[in-house]
Amino acid sequence: MIITEELAGTAEAVSKILGSEVECQDGTYQLKTKRSVYVKNSKVLDVSLSLDLDISFSLNDEGPDGSNEARVCLMPEELAAFTQALIAHPLYFPISYSQHMTMECGMYCIRLTSQEPPEVFAERLVAALDALG
Repeated sequence: MIITEELAGTAEAVSKILGSEVECQDGTYQLKTKRSVYVKNSKVLDVSLSLDLDISFSLNDEGPDGSNEARVCLMPEELAAFTQALIAHPLYFPISYSQHMTMECGMYCIRLTSQEPPEVFAERLVAALDALG
């Protein structure tokens, strides 16, 4: 099993990258937060939405790689910028990366999973979210 100090250090690093507090539950570190999206439908109507962002990771004793997962909800107009930022990021995708997309209530929900250091996963995710503005 990985030393507790090492796990705490990784959780702290990911927390700083994502700018939110990470909680540990049964050996899995989780971060649940929301991001605000402002939609202007017309000259008179502005709508503010709060979209979920769920991220989790766990580490194993076989090396620095962790099991990472994120669920990101996006407005249709954000999808292209988000995926392009993921692709263009200087840290390449690991071999064990998958992406699954569904549509819920007019929004795209993307589930990203990978086996890589959690810090790398978090950096790539933050860069893609930053591309949304």
